[in-house]
Amino acid sequence: MSHGWRAEPFPVGPSSPEEIWASRSPDSIAVIDGDETMTTAALQAEVDRVARILIGFGLRPGGRVLWLLGNEPASLVSLLATIRAGGVWLALDRRATDAEREYVIDDANPALVLASLPEGDSVHPLPPPPEPHAIAAIAYTSGTTGGPRGVVHTVQQLLYPAAAAIETEQLSPASLVGTPLSLATLNILLLGPLTALACGGTAVMLPHTDPARLAADVRRFGITRLLVVPTIVQDLLDADIDGAALASVERMIMGGSGFDRARAAVAQTTFGVPLIASYGLSEAPTGVARMRVGASGALPLPGIDIQVEPDGEISLAPTETGPWARCWRGAVGYWGDDAAELWRDGRIHTGDRGFIDADGRLHVEGRIVDMINRGGATIAPAEVERALLAVPGVEDAAVFGIDDDRLGQQVAAAIVGRVDPGDVRAAAREVLSGYKVPATWLVVDAIPRNANGKIDRNVLRALAS
Repeated sequence: MSHGWRAEPFPVGPSSPEEIWASRSPDSIAVIDGDETMTTAALQAEVDRVARILIGFGLRPGGRVLWLLGNEPASLVSLLATIRAGGVWLALDRRATDAEREYVIDDANPALVLASLPEGDSVHPLPPPPEPHAIAAIAYTSGTTGGPRGVVHTVQQLLYPAAAAIETEQLSPASLVGTPLSLATLNILLLGPLTALACGGTAVMLPHTDPARLAADVRRFGITRLLVVPTIVQDLLDADIDGAALASVERMIMGGSGFDRARAAVAQTTFGVPLIASYGLSEAPTGVARMRVGASGALPLPGIDIQVEPDGEISLAPTETGPWARCWRGAVGYWGDDAAELWRDGRIHTGDRGFIDADGRLHVEGRIVDMINRGGATIAPAEVERALLAVPGVEDAAVFGIDDDRLGQQVAAAIVGRVDPGDVRAAAREVLSGYKVPATWLVVDAIPRNANGKIDRNVLRALAS
């Protein structure tokens, strides 16, 4: 894939891995993994060691390396080493199914597939570091509306989430960034460990999602920035975790769907920690707008121009003025396809529907393809889900459309909790117009979600058929 995807250097933070190493003290602690620590010098040496071995394995510039890893320091090393060797990184969690692995292998045709960091040493020399605009990683989309697609990113754009966090959150060398989410997901790897390195701070491995063990880890390591999804926030609440256990946390960054404002507000008050809801997409990469729970909408991150097209679709482009002008570029395109499929008229078309209010804040209503057209009336699943989640006893909910011979589509809902669907329907009818109230109800043990926390509505449609 050829491109001219050059961007201006970020006004804050590093724009390349080499700038990360140059900005940090060699003796600074880069990674904490349980009782083990790794200095910046040790991490850089490990990155270079693995990069040399990859070259010895026959990796050539632009060659893809598929890593099968998890929530561990090896994921961070794998990304930096692949880039340093001139390759293109992609990964799956080691728990991925054979079918998922085969799909990515068939699509990306990687030169190497590795399930761990290679051992030993190599004398192969390292090439010059790649240019900031060189292709560096492929992130496969969640694929809830079709097969996953490989989103292609450049070296510099992998560091955009870190630069934006340094600008908006004033991250510093004192920051300790932790996530209990899989680092085989590129978005999480960028928002967590790579952001920690870029701000001069420390990446802390958090292997536990169990609320009691997660809280104990947060307290033990003094985590200041915690990356979560809504289910983790809810689990912490349900487990009655004392806010004192999270006293070191300066903010929780929450991504993924299933965000219920009322419950998030309770969590923010209970824990005494600002809870920041993030709207983003793999093509960005990661977040493009954020809001503190309680705010009416989200504000764009620096360097990103957010607009809503006449048909209601949210679109993105680089800003053209100010210190962040032309710094953000987003994805080059999709693997194997022309960039024009993602970029139209100079903008990324997200496939999400929303609106911008009078204060310039973004409100996201959901995926356009998930919108339900009932007899000509368009219904946003997110609006109905908010109403259902506000009903006492409903622990989780998802709304989706199912085919209907007369109306085109009917509204259906899946709920989790010890509740009577009839009671939930009656409560929803008090706050929703009649045509928005689900006609079909499923009671399930859990809402199906993909690795990025997004609802898999195709699974629910199959259950309802």
